[in-house]
Amino acid sequence: MVDILKNVWNCHRIVVDATGIGQPVASFLRKELGSRVIPFVITSKSKSEMGFELLSLVNSGRLKLYKQDGSREYKETLFELERARAQYRPNQTMNFYVDPQEGHDDFLVSLALAAQAAKGLGPREAKGWLRES
Repeated sequence: MVDILKNVWNCHRIVVDATGIGQPVASFLRKELGSRVIPFVITSKSKSEMGFELLSLVNSGRLKLYKQDGSREYKETLFELERARAQYRPNQTMNFYVDPQEGHDDFLVSLALAAQAAKGLGPREAKGWLRES
């Protein structure tokens, strides 16, 4: 996993669920990859903020998925996104989830964590110079 994140995908920011049993994984990755790993503890407040961030990306058209490749992962992601629900609370927070009777929300939460990793990032700029003919 460390090799893939570092050398194959060349990740600059990795947000890891550090809740409960995710904490040792987040600690290990942080030790191996340093400050590019950001542990994210999911609480009702932090999950609400993560959900609103994900919604803002969806509603503004800034969230794009790769073209369907027929993989099990892609199908499961679409399945979970289609079944995603939001529960808005009186204190201006929300919970988002997939009803456990319909399936899991692992890919939904992973997408929200990826959105957290992209938060504040913009497009990369090419650096270089023009050659004189």
